[in-house]
Amino acid sequence: MFTATLTQIQQATPSVKLFKLKVEDPAFHFLAGQWIDLKIELDGAPHLGGYSMTSSPVVHGAIELAIKSSTRHPVTRWLHEQARIGDTVQISGGQGVFVYQPEMSQRIVLVGAGVGVTPLISIFRYVADAVPGTDATLVYSIPSPDEFLFRDEIERLSLQFNNLHSLVSVTQPDAHWHGLSGRTDAALLQRAGMSSDTLYYLCGPQGMVEDVSAMLASLGVPASRIIYEKWW
Repeated sequence: MFTATLTQIQQATPSVKLFKLKVEDPAFHFLAGQWIDLKIELDGAPHLGGYSMTSSPVVHGAIELAIKSSTRHPVTRWLHEQARIGDTVQISGGQGVFVYQPEMSQRIVLVGAGVGVTPLISIFRYVADAVPGTDATLVYSIPSPDEFLFRDEIERLSLQFNNLHSLVSVTQPDAHWHGLSGRTDAALLQRAGMSSDTLYYLCGPQGMVEDVSAMLASLGVPASRIIYEKWW
């Protein structure tokens, strides 16, 4: 485990806070899309929480987490209600096989819903930082416009880089939302661009992952080209 210090806490949306942590040990590393275990002590007992990193692995010495509030999960509740800048926690190195590396494919589609966008934004940022030869499309479904995580950055990167694209759909749009509406469907996946060498990354609630997997299969995408994160 590595010692990490909280350096910034920000309310990003009504339900999600961003946490930035400094990790000074040079042995700490992770790959784009991976998650960490975060350990704290509560009333003398250790508690663990697993969280995907939203930061790009190109950034050294610090990580970012985007965590949705929960009153049932003790670590998440502590982070949202009690954590303060300067607090230290213990974290693992990067874990999991939900990763993207350039040699895997030069065409990726990142399909997320709600806070499931967290590992996908890590990959999106990594492509922006270091993989100009990869074409990446983020397909992101959110319940309402005020839950649009990383909105300014996603929109900026999609305009700044020719190889980065985003399709964001709101299931319960308000009068101020002028973008796409509804859940992710086959038409939206086709709009993201389909090719035989595309890798699809899915992260979100179980129903969304299962539905999108079935849609991709019906569109002729082999299971070997679908990578998904089970966090439910």
